Amino acid sequence: MSGSPLSGQALAALRRAACALASIGTVAVLSSASAAAAESLSVALAPMAAASAPQGAAFTFTAHLTSSEPVTQEVVFDLVAPNGATESFLSQLVAVPPGLPIDIQGTVATSQWFKELGRYKIVPTVGGRAAGAPLAFMVTKAGLTVPRFADVTRGLGLATDLPTTTCGRWSNGAAWGDVDRNGTLDLYVTRGVLPAQLFVNRGKAGFVEEGGARGVSGGGTVALGAVFADYDNDADQDLLVTNDGPPRLYRNDGTGHFADVTAEARIGGDYMGMSGSWADYDADGHLDLYVTNHSRCAPTSVNRGAVTYNPDLLWHSNGDGTFTDATALLEHDPNLTEDGSTIGAGFQAAWFDYNGDNRQDLYLANDFLGQRPDRNHLWRNDGRGPDGQWQFTDVSIASGTSLSMNSMGIGVGDYDRDLDFDLVISNWGPNRLLRNNGDGSFRDVGPQTRIEREFQRQSRRGVTWGPQFADFNLDGWEDLYIAAGYLVGYLTPEDTPQRNEVFVNDRKGQFLDLSAASGADDPGQSRGVATADYDRDGRVDVYVVNQGGGSHLFRNVTPKGKSHWLEVRATGTRSNRDACGTKMVLTVAGGSMLRQVFCGSTSTNSGSDKVVHFGVGTAKKLTKLEVTWPTGIKQVFRKLKLDKVQSLVEPRV
Repeated sequence: MSGSPLSGQALAALRRAACALASIGTVAVLSSASAAAAESLSVALAPMAAASAPQGAAFTFTAHLTSSEPVTQEVVFDLVAPNGATESFLSQLVAVPPGLPIDIQGTVATSQWFKELGRYKIVPTVGGRAAGAPLAFMVTKAGLTVPRFADVTRGLGLATDLPTTTCGRWSNGAAWGDVDRNGTLDLYVTRGVLPAQLFVNRGKAGFVEEGGARGVSGGGTVALGAVFADYDNDADQDLLVTNDGPPRLYRNDGTGHFADVTAEARIGGDYMGMSGSWADYDADGHLDLYVTNHSRCAPTSVNRGAVTYNPDLLWHSNGDGTFTDATALLEHDPNLTEDGSTIGAGFQAAWFDYNGDNRQDLYLANDFLGQRPDRNHLWRNDGRGPDGQWQFTDVSIASGTSLSMNSMGIGVGDYDRDLDFDLVISNWGPNRLLRNNGDGSFRDVGPQTRIEREFQRQSRRGVTWGPQFADFNLDGWEDLYIAAGYLVGYLTPEDTPQRNEVFVNDRKGQFLDLSAASGADDPGQSRGVATADYDRDGRVDVYVVNQGGGSHLFRNVTPKGKSHWLEVRATGTRSNRDACGTKMVLTVAGGSMLRQVFCGSTSTNSGSDKVVHFGVGTAKKLTKLEVTWPTGIKQVFRKLKLDKVQSLVEPRV
C-alpha cells in the first residue's frame, strides 16, 4: 500500500509525483506568453484503425497537436457516453513549439465505466475549454458472451457492514465452506473490530447469521482473514481465522459448531495476520499451513515512516492434530534478507505446482512498504533432501517472479490453456500478469493482455486487492475478477470511487474490460473476494468484502445458451481429505484446460469453494478428465456427464 504515511520508498515516489503534478499548473502559466498563446493550441483527433470497437476492447486514436505560439499545457481527454455521461480518462502535459506539430496516442475501453453500446465521443480540452472537434466512434457488441451479475445480498439475508481501513488492519476477507455437511455452502465474513459472522445457508430461505451460536464470532479478537479446511481429515470443515494478534484454529464437531483448539494445535504468533493457505507440501496425507503476516505500524510520534515487520510462519502437520514450526525450511539469501525471507509486509501466499512435478510450490506476495520493504518470493518444492529434511529453494530471481511492488493479492489460473499455471498479482498501480513459460520462468504480460488498468480515471492510480480467475461465461476460458478499493485517509477524494474490474478472456491471448457491462463493478472499498457456485447452477458467483460499508454477493446470471459445464468435488483418501493441491485436466472437443483444488492461496484474506469448476463452451461431452492426486496417484475418467457436480474419491491403493 504505497501512499500511506508509512510507505517508505513508495511515499517518496508519491511525493515526487505530487510535486510534479503541482508544478504542471506553474509550468503552464509561466511558459505561456499569454492566455492567447494557450488558446492557440489545437488538437485534431483521428482513429488509428476503424472508427469502431467491440465492447470491452480498446479503441485507439491519435491526437495531432499544433500551435502558432510556444505553449506548454495539460491536455485532458473526456469520454462522452451515448447518454451524455462523461469521464475524464487521460491527461498529458505537452510542450508544442510554434509550427512544429506533435502526435500523441491514446486508448480507451468504454466499458470500464459505461455499459451502453452505441455512439461515443472523445473530447480534447485545454484549461477547461474544448481544443478541437470531438472524435466520434461506435461501440458494438462484444464478440463473446458478456458475464452478467445480479446483487442478491439483501434478498438472501447476507447484509452486513465493516469498519473502514485503519493502519495495519488494511483488509478483511470471507470464506465459503459447508460447515454442517448438508450439501450447501455457508459463508464466513471477518469484520475487524466487529464480531465475525457465519451465515448458514438455509436453501430457499436464504442465509441466517449464527456466528456467535456456533462459536466463531471471535470473542473480542480483530479478525482479518479466513479459510475453511478439513485439517484433521474427519470429514467436516474446520476454520482458520487470521487476526491482529494470534491466529485461531476452530475445530468443527461435525454438526457445524466449533471449538477453539489453537492452543492444543500449537499454532502461534502474535502478529498482524492477513491470510492462511493450506496444502500438503510433503504429501503425507495431512494439511500443512502457511500464515501470511503483514506489519504493525510504529507510533507516529516516534517514526511516522516506520513499521514493525512480521514474519510469516510455515506450520507442518504432525498428523495428530498438532503442528510444528517449519518456517526454517524456506531457503533465504542472507545477502538480501538477513532476517529470513518471510519477514516482510505480506498479504497473501499461494500454494501451486508451477513446474509440473506434482509438488506444491509456494509464492509469497509482499506489500512494498516501510523502511526496508521486501520483494515477492517463489520457493520451489524440491522434496526430501539427502539429510531427510524437506527442501525449498528460493528461485524468485531465476524464475522472474521477484517483483518489488505493492502486492495485495494473488490469482492462480491457466488463462492461456497451455496446461501450466499463471499468476496475477494485484497492486497499487498496474495489475501484473505473470505468464508461465513452461521452463521454470515467468514473463509479465500485463500490458499485452490488457489487464494492467494502471489508472482508474485520469491520473488516478488503481489500488487493487483480491484477484480471482474463473470461467464466468462458460466458454472454457478463465476470466478474471479483481477487487479495487481506495484507502480512506490515504488518498484524496478524487481517487474515489475505484470500481472493481471484470476482465473477460477473448480466447486469443487478451482480455476485454467488461467491468461496467457485467454489473459487478462494485465501487466500494473492496478487499477480499471469495468465489463459489453457491446455488449449484453451474455458474461461478462472487462475494466481495467491502471496508467502510456493505459487502455484496453477486449472483452469476449469465445466459447459458448452448454452453455446458462440469463441477468436480474431490475427496482424498491417502491424500488429505479435502484434496487440496489435486490437479485436473479436462479435455473436450475444443481443447484441454487445467485446474487445481485451492484451499486458501488465492485472492486476499479469503477462501473460495474447493469444488473445481469447468466451463466447456458448446461441447456436449467430455473426452477425458485426468486427475492427479497429491500422492501422485493418477486417474482418467471418460464417462462423466456434463452439467452436473461429480464427486470423485481417490483410490486407497
